[in-house]
Amino acid sequence: MSLRIRNGTCLKGGVIMHIQPSQSQDQLVRGLTHRMNNILTLFHGYLGIMMDDQKLDQSTRDNLARIKDGASAASDLMNRTQALIRPSTLVWREINVRDLVHLLRHSFDTFKGEKTTIKIEAPDELPLVLGDMGRVKNAILELVRNACEATAAAGGTVTIDLRAEATSGTMEAQPTSAQQAMKWVVVRVTDDGPGIPRDVEDKIYQPFFSTKPKASAAGLGLNVAAGFVEQIGGRLRHCTASDRTCFELLLPARSDIAG
Repeated sequence: MSLRIRNGTCLKGGVIMHIQPSQSQDQLVRGLTHRMNNILTLFHGYLGIMMDDQKLDQSTRDNLARIKDGASAASDLMNRTQALIRPSTLVWREINVRDLVHLLRHSFDTFKGEKTTIKIEAPDELPLVLGDMGRVKNAILELVRNACEATAAAGGTVTIDLRAEATSGTMEAQPTSAQQAMKWVVVRVTDDGPGIPRDVEDKIYQPFFSTKPKASAAGLGLNVAAGFVEQIGGRLRHCTASDRTCFELLLPARSDIAG
């Protein structure tokens, strides 16, 4: 699958997403998630007490377990929603993405279904990335989670491969530490799921929109990943077909240092 960026435009079906939430939106999301997390903490506490009651019949215990699963899903949704908030500060550092991806392997395995296989392909040497470690890590996790969800029903393979890439053209001004270099480390996440329907492809970066069953998908992963890489001067692009979807994170790289 060939994808290129030129003058800030992604070619051959790819999309670059720019996320620029306002300060008032950040404050609203921060307040709502804080209050909801307080409520959900009460849910978890009282459910734990109730489920410890040895006198409960099995039917009641099963129903409480379903409620607890719902509360856990709501907590996860709140945490991922909070990720939409822009950080007050970014901690810029050199990141070895190859090492990071291998360290995240255990987390990847928690996303996949029984029929899904995860493969990691990475060269021994890559340039170091300049960015915020938390943002890079969570962007990768969101894309792998999204790919695993796409293959959960029928099974398949999720492939995470890394490469260095150079692009021509100009880039928007970034912090001095990013060097404004058009050199990237690309994290490509490909799944052989059913692909993204063409009639909804322009909506996939919208918060809470999902092509997956509503009960199992938050519809936040792509929006969060796009926002994270945008904050460090990176890009997110994709291509899709009936039997494959590929998302690529372009992370600003140091051209003079290899990891």
